[in-house]
Amino acid sequence: METHRDNKNYLKWSLDNTAQILQSAFSDSYIVVVRPSRMEYKTFSCFDNFVPSGNCGVPEHIPMHHSFEHLEMLLENVSNQLKDTEVTGDAKDLNRVNLRLIGFSKGCVVLNQFLYELHTLKSLALDEESRIISRIKDMYWLDGGHSGGKNTWITSKSILETLSTYGMIFFVCFIHKIIAYFSGINIHIHVSPYQIKDDRRPWIRKEEKAFYSTLTNLKAPIQRYIHSPDTLPSIYQHFNILDEFYKRHSADQSTT
Repeated sequence: METHRDNKNYLKWSLDNTAQILQSAFSDSYIVVVRPSRMEYKTFSCFDNFVPSGNCGVPEHIPMHHSFEHLEMLLENVSNQLKDTEVTGDAKDLNRVNLRLIGFSKGCVVLNQFLYELHTLKSLALDEESRIISRIKDMYWLDGGHSGGKNTWITSKSILETLSTYGMIFFVCFIHKIIAYFSGINIHIHVSPYQIKDDRRPWIRKEEKAFYSTLTNLKAPIQRYIHSPDTLPSIYQHFNILDEFYKRHSADQSTT
């Protein structure tokens, strides 16, 4: 990032600094930042280890790429490295703690691939065999985008229905009332005009609207925030959503 003519202007949101922002937002958590497996033209992040991707990281989503399994192995590797440090306590074993998955910009394609695979595993009744899925409590989409012309957001109703009902438990009382309790995945959307108000890329706005409205209609536990809604789209605004996310999360925590 530092060596690129344009990207060096955004060093405030480098990988290391982003980790610091997330640590401030989730001070009681361990932060694991996953680097792209490759960078094209020092600009385009590619997460081939999680989702098949084209030259500039455009995702080619498939029903199964074993991305949950890959994440589980990454966390296991981090845990093994922590054993050689002075860190103490149960948090050393990252394959036992609850998880919040956060995707920013291109990183959201990884979350999207997770949804494809969750749907596949659920359809085959294999989701309970994946230990890591039951530990996912929150998923955050932060201004998702990529250089392709579609599939920035998941719009398949069947896939979103799987997400919305995952972990739903129904209790039937003797007074003939049905009480629904959701113990599954909380969904959080944070977007800026850079992505959803860019007339050159209208599909992003349409897909994000479909993603949110479909999950809302399915009664999924979902929150949505539009940051700086009255400003013109800019790349600065896009990166700054990381700071806005921290402020919003801190404000939400102070009211709970």
